[in-house]
Amino acid sequence: MEISQYLDFDFLIRFLEGLQKFLGENSEILIHDYRKGYDHTIVYALNATLSGRDVGGSPKGGMITQFGKDIEPLKDSLQTFSNGQKDQFYKSFTTLIPDENGKIIGAVCVNLDVSDFLNAQRALHAFVQYPMTHHAPMSDKDALATKNVDDILQYYMNQAELLVGKPMGLMNKEEKIRALDYLDQKGVFKISKTSVLLCETLKVSKYTLYNYLEEARSSRNTADDSQ
Repeated sequence: MEISQYLDFDFLIRFLEGLQKFLGENSEILIHDYRKGYDHTIVYALNATLSGRDVGGSPKGGMITQFGKDIEPLKDSLQTFSNGQKDQFYKSFTTLIPDENGKIIGAVCVNLDVSDFLNAQRALHAFVQYPMTHHAPMSDKDALATKNVDDILQYYMNQAELLVGKPMGLMNKEEKIRALDYLDQKGVFKISKTSVLLCETLKVSKYTLYNYLEEARSSRNTADDSQ
C-alpha cells in the first residue's frame, strides 16, 4: 500500500497546525473550498487574525477563477508577494487542491508577514550602501522586448521599489510620489490596468493616485524649467 493512501485530511490539518506554529505568530494558513462560492471559500483557518479573515471568508487573490480547470498546468505551488493590512507585506505560497479527476476545487494558502524582514533589509542596505539595482531580473531592453504588458508593468514596479528602497505598500507619501514619477517617465500609464494595480499596491484611492502623479509631474516640470 502506498504511503499517499494514509495522508488523509486529519493528517493534513495536523501537519498545517505544526507548520503554522513553526513559522510563528506572523504566519497564517488557510484552506479554501472553491465549491462554496467566491464569498465563502475559507473552510479552515490557522491564526487567520493576521489578515483579519476567518472561516466563511473569501480569498484575496484570483485563484478561484481556476475552479474546475485541469490542475496539471498549476500543480506546482505558486509564490507571490502582496500587501496586507496597514503596514503588512506578505510572502505567500498557494497549493491548489484537485478532486479525483484532477480538476481544481480548492487551495491551501500560507501567508507570512515579512514586513520586519524588509525593514531590516532596508536598514542593512542603508548601512552597507551596496547598490541593489543590478539584481533586477530583466533589463529595460528585455522588458520592452516582451509582448506581455503585465510583465512590463511588473518589471517597472519592481524597479520603482528598488529605486525607493522598499515595497510600494510600505512607502510614505513622498516615496510614493517618487515611485510614480519614475513609472510615469517609463510610460506605464499608457497601460490600461496601471492605475487599478497601483491603487491596490500603493493602498491609495484613484483620486489620491492622480494627485500624487500630478505632484510628481509638477515637480519634474519645475526642475526642468530651472535648468
